[in-house]
Amino acid sequence: MAVAGAVGFSLVVTEDGHICSFGENKCGELGVGDFEQHADPCILNYVDTFCGHEVVMVDAGLKNCACVTLDGSVWTWGSLYTVPLEDPLQRERCPRSTCRPARMCKSFHGNSPALMVACGADFMLILTASGSVYSFGDGMYGQLGHNSVDSHALPKCIDPAYFDGAEIGMVSAAGGHCMALSKTDGRLWTWGDNDCNETGVISPSCDPILKPTLIPASELDGASVVFVSCGFDFSMLVTSDGVLWSCGNNKSNECGLGNAVDDTVLFERVGGAEYFGPGGVRMISCGFSHSMIVAKNNSVWSCGSSDYGELGQPGEKNGMPGRVDTTAFVNGVVEIASDNDVQVVSAGRKATIVITYGGLVYEWGKYHGVLYKPLPEGSLGFAGNTNDHARAGRWHDANRTRMIAFAMGTHAGFANDAATGGVTAYSADFPEELMRDMFHRMRFAVRKESSVGVRGLLGIHLF
Repeated sequence: MAVAGAVGFSLVVTEDGHICSFGENKCGELGVGDFEQHADPCILNYVDTFCGHEVVMVDAGLKNCACVTLDGSVWTWGSLYTVPLEDPLQRERCPRSTCRPARMCKSFHGNSPALMVACGADFMLILTASGSVYSFGDGMYGQLGHNSVDSHALPKCIDPAYFDGAEIGMVSAAGGHCMALSKTDGRLWTWGDNDCNETGVISPSCDPILKPTLIPASELDGASVVFVSCGFDFSMLVTSDGVLWSCGNNKSNECGLGNAVDDTVLFERVGGAEYFGPGGVRMISCGFSHSMIVAKNNSVWSCGSSDYGELGQPGEKNGMPGRVDTTAFVNGVVEIASDNDVQVVSAGRKATIVITYGGLVYEWGKYHGVLYKPLPEGSLGFAGNTNDHARAGRWHDANRTRMIAFAMGTHAGFANDAATGGVTAYSADFPEELMRDMFHRMRFAVRKESSVGVRGLLGIHLF
């Protein structure tokens, strides 16, 4: 959610709290105020676009987009299914299709700050700091989780009893199905469209699962779940032991289960440390027909369709995940080699987009017949109203070069005429309080209510 690769367009959160958007824009999904395609990155400045509130995370569905700002507000734009309302006041306040981000009233999600959003095809989930999940949009497959196929124009809280009263710490949505993960004990619930068994729940004739249904830990070798991702008609999860599991449509090998499996009803084990290296898997992102996997040793793997080069590697002949050669991530602006290690990844419709530890953005795949290329230095610029280079993601330490320069400017040993008591670039009475505040503001502090999974989506990994 530091990055969202979607159907022909991409959204990236910068370290400054802005959104960078580029690609297709027929439904206003770039949020720039028009419906024209933009191949070059556009900046949604948080000061002008989000009323001065920095963007924390972003997500995108079919053509619908949403983000969460630091004050816990939800903003939506693009094309989103809505139901005509009789009440003029509700009609005015109801989220609707727009080419500009519009803020949702917090009363729509219980006046609790939003922690994250998850966009499916024409519907959306909102996770709040209270651990509640709200849903709205198209409900024809039961994806709203209200034990019906009714659609809702306004967010409605999913009955906490369906989650056994547990606080939810992470949600995921795609296509017509959803996953929710408890905050403290790693229990998993799934619901929605089940035509390809993507929920991992057995149902007669693959009927939709209309309300959140618990996946027994016994089906995952007794391990708790720490990360989840929904693909269009398949799902993946990571357990606490670093093992990757998947279920649903595998006709393009998107589940990473091998050529012999078309789909699977229950979650099947893909692999752990024995396949992906020490520690196993850290995070995954499921797209339309391919998946991207990041291991704890920072290696990147992919499986599924390679029709558009979205895998970043030729693809394993046996249909299992293959390793992506990230040595191709060469950029002169990085200060240390590890800055090119992948931090978060997003699988879209025909392309993949990744962000490295150094805040660089790389893409590969294809849309409109154009091959994606690594984004050039400065393409995420316009931090504030300047042409400074802006890194992607919110997890960065203070810039190393600037830190060194500042330290040299305050250290007496680097003063002009130091031997005779010369002064530094900053006078000795530079306020310590101001210095502390400067460095404090150089790091993004995720909300304390956020789960390990949400921190992983933001690129902040504590495990």
